[in-house]
Amino acid sequence: MENNLGREHSSIAITPDLSTESINSYINNLELIRNNTHKVEFLIIRNKSLKKDEYQELAERIMELLNGKLPCILHFDNLDSFVRMNDLISKSYGVHFTSSLLKELKKNDLLRYFEKNKVFGGSCHNEKEISLASNLGLNYCILGPVKDKLIDKKIITKGMGWDKFSDMAKKSPIKSYAIGGLSNDDLEIASKHYAFGIAGISMFNQSS
Repeated sequence: MENNLGREHSSIAITPDLSTESINSYINNLELIRNNTHKVEFLIIRNKSLKKDEYQELAERIMELLNGKLPCILHFDNLDSFVRMNDLISKSYGVHFTSSLLKELKKNDLLRYFEKNKVFGGSCHNEKEISLASNLGLNYCILGPVKDKLIDKKIITKGMGWDKFSDMAKKSPIKSYAIGGLSNDDLEIASKHYAFGIAGISMFNQSS
């Protein structure tokens, strides 16, 4: 599959848990993202807590607000929702899959979208998941977490560190974006460790 991603060393913004009711409080963020203030490549619309119909309403609202000025990627963590949202996918720039869903997918599930030049990505944490993403024909992976996740100064999730990230990204057959405790200030160090860019909710929040 031909890679559809454009410029090098950019950011992927990921929404926090928005709802159609709370989206108005993030209008400023969406406006700034739309103007690509921080070289945002595209926006992943993510909300695992919403039901299918609620997520569809949210995604349609965000795409309407952005009005084609910034590509929007849909986020799926179960196969049933992906299969049933064909109309919504057709309006989007592409789809991002969780690492657990990568294990359920077959390349045939995606073939009809390849000819429509949709962009596909997946969340990966190790070389096996990168291999899965590559074999499915995905364009990119979001690899991490790079840094430790801390709550009250206690490590909740251990990060892989830049050296391990670099080793996997260097060998990855698809483009790797770094995630996990990163900000726009980390873009330069990420690029030095073979990252195509960085990703995270902070890319959304820092747009304000």
